[in-house]
Amino acid sequence: MRKYPIVSVFAASIALMVLAIGPAPLSASSKTPKSNAPLTVSAKKFGARPGDGKDDSKALRKAAAFCREHPGTTLTLEPGIYELRDTAAVSFGNAVMEGKYGGNPEPKIFTPYFPYVKGLDFSGSKSVTVEAEGATLLLEGWMEPISIIGCEDFTLRGLTIDYKRQPHSEGIISEITDEYFTVDFDSDCPMLRKNPMSRLCIWDSRYDVVHHKVYAFRKRELLDGNKWKIKAQIDTSMLGQRCGVTHSYHFRPAVFIGHSRNTRLEGVTIHSQPGMGILGFDSENISLSAVKVVPREGKAFSTNTDATHFSSCSGLIKIEDSTFQGQGDDAINVHGYYHDITVLHPDGSFTAVLKAPTFTHAQETDVPRVGDTLEITSIATLEPIAKTVVTDVEWEPCSLEVRIKTADPLPEDYDKYYVFNSSKIPKLEYRRNRVLGNFARGVLSKARTAVIEENYFQGCSGTAIHVGAESNWKEGAFAAEALIKDNIIVNCGQSYGMQGGACGIAVIIGAPDTACSFIHGNVSITGNLIRSDLFPSECGIAVFNTDRLELRGNDVEGCRESVHLLSVREILTD
Repeated sequence: MRKYPIVSVFAASIALMVLAIGPAPLSASSKTPKSNAPLTVSAKKFGARPGDGKDDSKALRKAAAFCREHPGTTLTLEPGIYELRDTAAVSFGNAVMEGKYGGNPEPKIFTPYFPYVKGLDFSGSKSVTVEAEGATLLLEGWMEPISIIGCEDFTLRGLTIDYKRQPHSEGIISEITDEYFTVDFDSDCPMLRKNPMSRLCIWDSRYDVVHHKVYAFRKRELLDGNKWKIKAQIDTSMLGQRCGVTHSYHFRPAVFIGHSRNTRLEGVTIHSQPGMGILGFDSENISLSAVKVVPREGKAFSTNTDATHFSSCSGLIKIEDSTFQGQGDDAINVHGYYHDITVLHPDGSFTAVLKAPTFTHAQETDVPRVGDTLEITSIATLEPIAKTVVTDVEWEPCSLEVRIKTADPLPEDYDKYYVFNSSKIPKLEYRRNRVLGNFARGVLSKARTAVIEENYFQGCSGTAIHVGAESNWKEGAFAAEALIKDNIIVNCGQSYGMQGGACGIAVIIGAPDTACSFIHGNVSITGNLIRSDLFPSECGIAVFNTDRLELRGNDVEGCRESVHLLSVREILTD
């Protein structure tokens, strides 16, 4: 096993992401940047012409390479549609859709260091701005459209991302019987007999929510005219409603931000992706403003999984004035990872492995840095019992194991503990956003400090706002400070993703033994309006495992219980 100082660990990780993964990887420039003088260039300079129906991939990739080589560049894309077709990505996407990766492709295509294609690769860019107001990147082939890896001060404005053949399919329910229902799929969703179908969700247009029942595919039959006959019983009131079928769960995101600092997305729109919308990993300071992860016009669903997701990041994650609708999982999830300690070596170092169900969401190893603070965390309660500092790191590229040495020895009964990198957990500010009709939760925050205020949530299948660690996903941590203020929550928490019986707000620790724990610190829940008009919910607000709770001025309607508390030490209320 080779030994890496921290700079080399970081560089090795970047090199792997940029050069080693991808059926048709881009050739990252090895040239020294030619000038530090700011430049403004048009994509036209490289041959990209919007709306001409031609493949712009070669031209746009040349433009991205120019940005990598010239710090301070502003790249402009004129309004219109730019087509990006990649042969390897097309071949891969076709293979998935033809069932060659099975009925649920995720266990094969969402695995550590699985090869993939990058659309536009901005890796290593410094002080680059992409101005793309009114420009649409229309993709052909399953890929990661925008890669922002190892960048500093990168800004993307105005770009819309979509696929010619979206990686999910939608149609209208045309018949319902006691044994089956039929779906007439849209003409832009040509169906194959072996299409993988992970799940089917129905959009209930009467209330603008995802219907509370989600359907898995056991028996189905492809009929003439792009119509599926699905053996399942559904409510007859769903006749004529639009439904969506995902052809994968996780794959690559539409925008990947990895190992970068100070990344800004402004006015970016994402209509579809065979995975998440925006994924940040091991990055510092990410801001989203006026971002939209929403369906294409005439459709009901957007990305196959989370709209946004930020893991092992630091600094500040700020999301403001943005809209998230119809995505197949949470609107946002912010967290770090609990790593298992598998070996304690004679020299006092130890081997750590992440045993999460889907590994890291970037599908690369989460490697700590020398100087990072690790919390020794009880597996039973997720409560930290000690802290120590990383003094040395050994990691072999592509290995899932990391050998770590710390300033203090681990407990002898180390198998009772996780290690959690508290240097890789950001502050979250989530303000004035709209979350509409998604599968699972609106906000899932495991940030140490979170401000969630003045947002609107409607029709989330799960609890609108969930604060808390989840040991089953190996995602933490607890909240030291959480302010949840002046949010409006309507008809959420009807099915998948509901936490603690709460439709509106849940503050919970998900661990094997939390009966008498007070891990969350100061939690303030004030001025929130929670309504459940369509169905009776158990409660509007559920707070568990909290040391100090401020609960004032909340209006809860349509729930059997306004507030449910368990293991709360101190309560401040009117």
